[in-house]
Amino acid sequence: MRVGDYMTRDPITVEEDASMKEAMLLLRSHHIRHLPVATGKLLVGLVSDRDIKRASPSILQGIDKNEFEQLMDDTPVSRIMTREPFTVKETTPLVEAVTILIEKKFGSLPVVDGKEIVGIFTEIDALKVLLDTLNKK
Repeated sequence: MRVGDYMTRDPITVEEDASMKEAMLLLRSHHIRHLPVATGKLLVGLVSDRDIKRASPSILQGIDKNEFEQLMDDTPVSRIMTREPFTVKETTPLVEAVTILIEKKFGSLPVVDGKEIVGIFTEIDALKVLLDTLNKK
């Protein structure tokens, strides 16, 4: 079994000049936690909901709602994304991809063909593999 059998094809991506707010809205509206950052089809990074939470100002620190919104609008994804994330290919064996997720404690792996994003393999996809295996018994 290979990554290409379980990955999400043509994932939702975001441009590196998009704002944190835009990225956050994409994550929420599509009920996902990881966004490949791409220029066209070229993978340049990865941003997660956790990255956005970590970089977001806290209203508890005395910042008012308008300042919060302004910072979210003004901060580009390029400032908080992981550059050159670990990647796999469609032909990567599932055992290798799942091992990377576990050992590195990653939530996802962009799937590339050369440097172009073609999919994403997430911990949810790994759970689907487990479910399929359990259902076959």
